[in-house]
Amino acid sequence: MERTVKKYYESAYTKDFAAVVMACEGYEQGWRILLDGTCFYPGGGGQPCDTGVLGGMRVVECYARDGLIWHIVEGDEPEFGVGDGILGRIDFARRYGFMQNHTGEHLLSGLAKSRWGATNVGFHMSERGFTMDLDANLDAQALLELEMYANGAVLAAVDVAISVIMGEELARLDVRSKKDFGAADDVRLVDIARFDLCACAGLHVSNTLEVGLVKIVAAQKYKGGVRLMVYCGYDAHWDYTRKNDILREISRLTSAETDMCIGAVRKLLGVNVALKKEIGGLKSRIFEMQAMQVPGNGGLAWFYEDDLEMDDMRRFADFVVQRAGLAVILSGQRYFICGRDANALRDFAVRFNEELGGKGGINNLVAQGAVSAELSEIKRFLNNEIHS
Repeated sequence: MERTVKKYYESAYTKDFAAVVMACEGYEQGWRILLDGTCFYPGGGGQPCDTGVLGGMRVVECYARDGLIWHIVEGDEPEFGVGDGILGRIDFARRYGFMQNHTGEHLLSGLAKSRWGATNVGFHMSERGFTMDLDANLDAQALLELEMYANGAVLAAVDVAISVIMGEELARLDVRSKKDFGAADDVRLVDIARFDLCACAGLHVSNTLEVGLVKIVAAQKYKGGVRLMVYCGYDAHWDYTRKNDILREISRLTSAETDMCIGAVRKLLGVNVALKKEIGGLKSRIFEMQAMQVPGNGGLAWFYEDDLEMDDMRRFADFVVQRAGLAVILSGQRYFICGRDANALRDFAVRFNEELGGKGGINNLVAQGAVSAELSEIKRFLNNEIHS
């Protein structure tokens, strides 16, 4: 068998198909199946492979190698074998989401190129939406316009035409392509009239109207350009629903109308900052009062408090070390040690970690980290250190 017939190119909308088993063999934790022809897209060009069912077995992956498309299935040994005819079904809802997103990406890429001279240099589709990298750092206004133009193309209801030409014909066409083709190579073109012409092996909807919606949800600077996070079609609806649910919950929690949520959250953040400042002052006063209990003899002093942040432990230690030569603050399994003499602190911290299964860093007059020992062991060690 020289190659698998790519039935997914005959129609990207076919969900069920029949095929003949050409090979069936154990593969890693499951089995891999080779068919004479398949509707399972093996992935490529940034688009994931299809999943589905084959001969009653779950297809979790498929891939192409040397013109052959292998299907990875879960389960025990298949009941079918070489020469048997079997039925396959792809997860079409998942496939269709990829098709919507892929066509949406072409619209964005074509428009970014024609209107801003920005080239798509990276594309990755996940189970929800996709990222695309442009080599020009478009600002917020440009991205807003790009999204508007892309949705205009969606509503224009333009047919997405697929054709195959020889590589030698590319020179006379204004084609986007990340790959170099030889003159005798077959080149699959995806043509969205007026908006994009691109060499692409992926699967697409047949009309831009099916993309439904193109929504750029995030943008960040990336390698001198910009990386976009985009949702199209059903994924855009999923994202809208999810964010609407979040906003509704924020509205409920803040007792504010939806349009007033931002102001309500800002008010809460302001109150939170003020409370943190007040609590910080109270903690510092408590730490100072506790430190006053330490004899001012320059020895070792230690305290244990539940649920202290590392900044709290540092402030506590700063108060204690004013009266002790070494201050050890513990919270949970974490420790913070402060000393007056760098050599004495280093010697103590090394013993502390060795005896109590600790790991951490030592920097001049400060050591911090965590130990694996129980609190009773830690107390025993520290009290022995004090008495010795």
